[in-house]
Amino acid sequence: MNYKLNFSYKTGKEIKTTEISNDDVSFDLRQTENGLTLSVIPKKEISDISFYLERGYEYPQDSKFFANGFQSWTDTKEFAKNELMADEGIVGKGLFGKSPFGMNLVGNYTFVEQSKECGVFHSNSFAYVRNEKNIDFFGSLNDRTGYTIIYADMNKNTLRFSKDVEGITISEPYELLDLYFDNGGYDEVFDRYFAKMNVKPLTDKKIKGYTSWYNYYQKINEKIILRDLDAISEKTDKVNTFQIDDGYQTAVGDWLSINKTKFPNGMKPIVEKIHAKGWQAGLWLAPFGAQKGSKLASEHSDWLVKGKNGKPIMVGANWGGFYAIDIDNTDARAYIKNVFDTVLNDWGFDLVKLDFLYATAVVPLHNKTRGQLAYESIDFLRECVGNKQILGCGVQQMPCFGKVEYMRIGADMDLGWKHKFFRNLTHREDVSTPNAIHNSVYRRCLNNRAFLCDPDVFLLRRSNIKFTFEQQKVLAKFIKLFGSVLFMSDNVDEYDDEQMAVFNDTLADDDMQIVAINETNNKLFIDYTQNSEPHTLGFCVTDGSIYSSDC
Repeated sequence: MNYKLNFSYKTGKEIKTTEISNDDVSFDLRQTENGLTLSVIPKKEISDISFYLERGYEYPQDSKFFANGFQSWTDTKEFAKNELMADEGIVGKGLFGKSPFGMNLVGNYTFVEQSKECGVFHSNSFAYVRNEKNIDFFGSLNDRTGYTIIYADMNKNTLRFSKDVEGITISEPYELLDLYFDNGGYDEVFDRYFAKMNVKPLTDKKIKGYTSWYNYYQKINEKIILRDLDAISEKTDKVNTFQIDDGYQTAVGDWLSINKTKFPNGMKPIVEKIHAKGWQAGLWLAPFGAQKGSKLASEHSDWLVKGKNGKPIMVGANWGGFYAIDIDNTDARAYIKNVFDTVLNDWGFDLVKLDFLYATAVVPLHNKTRGQLAYESIDFLRECVGNKQILGCGVQQMPCFGKVEYMRIGADMDLGWKHKFFRNLTHREDVSTPNAIHNSVYRRCLNNRAFLCDPDVFLLRRSNIKFTFEQQKVLAKFIKLFGSVLFMSDNVDEYDDEQMAVFNDTLADDDMQIVAINETNNKLFIDYTQNSEPHTLGFCVTDGSIYSSDC
């Protein structure tokens, strides 16, 4: 296979571009039967590095390119040649090119080429081209040196492999790519890929139960939590986990400062009540975030990730805007460790849902790439949590392979099916039921290989919701098929017999197998078996129209 290398860099003040070795750099490109490696060998100190390795690739007629999104929430699906990949939208770009609250940092918009052309796509860490049931697979074996980006141009019949190595200066040999190639059926290819990386999930136990977020959001209190806890324990024996989400703390970042108006007795007594039901207790945190106005942000600005102007940078709009914590700061690491020690060992929580984890690796720091920072941040969290469980969210996927028990693999579910706004207004990580569905389908390769997948919640209540009950039943069955985290956010005291029957069916330990998945023009049909009986789900991903359902 012939490859074209384009490599640019800076020595001192001079910027150079090369396709072959020269007086400054040489390259070690090794092709094997199952992939290739590429390293740069600098002969002097170089910086401002960018590169791509390109090869020809003839895309079969009617083939689809799978583009893996940047982080948990980024839309992920198979694309046909006539489709256009979305970008950060008007919300992410902001007025006059200035992104409000750093919304352009939620995805990969600042360091990946965003195409405006149909048939041109990019994928993070791994990708494939599917021709009917056969796939050609291309995947990174290691993104610790930087995020691997795979570009497909279905118009020019090319594939490009690149890596985000922005922000580093090197004078020693540096690995640019470590790629694995394969061909075959979907499951066999992904089985071999994860075996090659020696990655295995940390658990095989599904978690089932409750999370407070998708009914009350931050408007929770001790009374609501205990009411819903008692209600669910009285109605079913199929739950094993009860999770308290955002809203218990006085500010994001000030995790040990409990809102005493809402939770006058603190968190430990609630955990004891959860344990008394025989369930594990879960708690939501965003350990790398500090909202504007928090005590942490105001008193420890030296802990925050800063831009080139030396000022803390916003990394998202939530809570009126929030900053990221620099995990290389010794005092910040000590603070985070103390938070986990209190939450897990003093309060007694068994599982932590760790959210907005992308924040610590949005810009290169300390002569480290974004990829290296992402890997180190997950390693640090694993160290802090120890043998308790992690449900990751809002985080790049590959650094978490084999490091967390559970992982959100899609966008947040909305309380209705359709997008709230025109799609070109919003970024690819926005709240979206259609995107959550697509991600669950097309990231099913990660379930029981990298970790257990969380496709987000199913909701069966009739108030504070925009789904029809038929749609709710379809989504519950869909989440049971594709997920290993089965959470809802309802007060089951309000359920009638029909709702309770669907709830119990969703949590039941049935033998379910996906037989075939077919999607055309956003019409999705899933053939599956449940306890050896054949069934089909059929619905429109974008608007929730149901074509066939025997759930």
